[in-house]
Amino acid sequence: MKNKVTFIFFIIINTLAAYAQNNEANLKIFDNPPDTVPKIFAKELISIADRYEYGLAISPDYNEIFFTAVKPGDGLMFTRKLDDDSWSTPKTANLRGNNSDEQEAFFTPDGQKLYFASDVNDTTRLWVSLKENSKWSLPILLDSPVNNTRVFWATFTNNNTMYYSNLSNFKIYKSKLENNQYKATENAGIPFGMHPSVSKDESFILFNFRGDIYVAFKNNENVWGKPRKLEGLINTTEFSETCPSFSPDEKFIFFSRYNDLNKKSDIYWISSIIIEKTRKKFIK
Repeated sequence: MKNKVTFIFFIIINTLAAYAQNNEANLKIFDNPPDTVPKIFAKELISIADRYEYGLAISPDYNEIFFTAVKPGDGLMFTRKLDDDSWSTPKTANLRGNNSDEQEAFFTPDGQKLYFASDVNDTTRLWVSLKENSKWSLPILLDSPVNNTRVFWATFTNNNTMYYSNLSNFKIYKSKLENNQYKATENAGIPFGMHPSVSKDESFILFNFRGDIYVAFKNNENVWGKPRKLEGLINTTEFSETCPSFSPDEKFIFFSRYNDLNKKSDIYWISSIIIEKTRKKFIK
């Protein structure tokens, strides 16, 4: 009997210790930020072993995070900051309310709209939800020429110009907001790459190509210059790095690295100072 009680006590103590450890990590997901050496982001909360995670988006007020998780996982997930500064257990977003496949959500700069990709008749299109009373509205299919072909992964400048992935030719496209509508679309002028993340001032853009993350800078003629691999430790020779995105203040880059179990991906973050280092190396 004594041994049984001791065993139960041991289990309880270890369970409480594990909970405290996870709760501490939960409280500090933005603490101890990385410098030029990448770190796994929100381990055990967002980055889970043996699961694909990618497409991280943080609300401008830092109170909400969306990301995509699959195998295991049901696509678009979200977590919210709680009153004690911890974060809720991530749940499936199910924005459309019908358990449709959803992925890759991104906020507009004011945080009042959320764009994401979801299938319509087996073809991926962009949808948009509005913030209403601290909740996201039932989304609508974006009424725009942007949706005339298969698309996903839309990010935005401060004036709401959209950069996105066009899957008809695997190129980066853009569309300017005119009278609150995306009336036209065009090739962004970047020769290769997918999963664009454009800076708020539209002076530089990140994207991935063949397992590495690149940056391109606007030149004096307001044209995108030659893409360059990001300097530093963000790209590796042994693993693929994809799906870059920014923190709202653009001080950090988030990306997926395929070095998890079974060659799956975790989300990492790194200081965006490496962008300026790349600029100084290549832009004279």
